[in-house]
Amino acid sequence: MRMLALCCALGLPAGTLLAQTMVEAVAITGATATGAAAKGKGIGASIGNVFGKVSGTLAAAAAGAASSAPGSAAGRTSSSNAARPSGTPEPALPKPSKTDFEGVETGMPREQLLAKVGKPLFSLSMAEEGRLEEVLRYTTKDGSSARVKVTDGKVSSIEWSQPK
Repeated sequence: MRMLALCCALGLPAGTLLAQTMVEAVAITGATATGAAAKGKGIGASIGNVFGKVSGTLAAAAAGAASSAPGSAAGRTSSSNAARPSGTPEPALPKPSKTDFEGVETGMPREQLLAKVGKPLFSLSMAEEGRLEEVLRYTTKDGSSARVKVTDGKVSSIEWSQPK
């Protein structure tokens, strides 16, 4: 209101005041946006670095967890093929013979099972009614399959399927 009175006192048309105000507003907004953009680039780079480090840490943790997971592909990777180029298939696991399973019985600790017959072709772990249950699947040299159920770290059942 004071600016309008000043314009009238100086004999300037009221439109001049409006035009001047608009030009100043655009100039201030542009300068602010340019400054914010410059600061935003620095902030964006910092945030990118932080998320890059977090991503690297999570990837390393996931690789460590996968390598210790029972029956996981990463767990079967030996030090000799750890540097294998991506896209190269992982070497096949040695298949146990049916006689390797002799002496495997309910109550045997999981570690003892793995020491006796080796790592399974695949495994599935789940929590059920407060227990940890694992299903380990083996294919033997003669083509038959063994499904070993491990409950709370001990063999609880073995089921055999004959080759087709």
